[in-house]
Amino acid sequence: MTVRILFPHHWQTQPWKNGGGITHEIVRADDVQGARWRLSIAEVAADGPFSRFDGIDRVILMLDGNGFHLHGVGANPERIEQCLQPFAFAGEAAIQCTLVKGPVRDFNLMSRRGAVSATLDVLTVSNERQRVQLQADTLVHVVSGALFAELNEHGFCLDASQTLHAENEAGFLQLSARGEQAQILLIRLC
Repeated sequence: MTVRILFPHHWQTQPWKNGGGITHEIVRADDVQGARWRLSIAEVAADGPFSRFDGIDRVILMLDGNGFHLHGVGANPERIEQCLQPFAFAGEAAIQCTLVKGPVRDFNLMSRRGAVSATLDVLTVSNERQRVQLQADTLVHVVSGALFAELNEHGFCLDASQTLHAENEAGFLQLSARGEQAQILLIRLC
């Protein structure tokens, strides 16, 4: 069984590729060509360009803040003004970010196009068990609340900002809130 719990003190903090801010890398998977996929949380404190990642599919969602607008993803800016609403775009797009009334924190899923199939779902988990199908890599990031995860008769307790990573596991993951509810991000990669 390959299951890890990633805590914030495990995160790798580094400058953005373009030097315009910082990101906290939660976890990544590499091969000889570089990153196959990566999860991170970015601190966006000022307007400016996004780093360019050729051949990478990105999904972004706001965790905290008043919102931001992304220019360069279509004829009109993409307005991200609600927390936990995913937006997907190509990493090579020339994106300019404009903040709405102050800094934001956002969650990022990056996956190499053609090498990895990735999904990100936002779920509200109650204290009734929910079953989710596992993929080659399945990650559960707790945004708020507390979570109990069960896999093959092993239980894991997670709090906000912690991430469970099940790698090369088959079957189902059972999830339930420890308390009334938990907000989670479910990421599946294959």
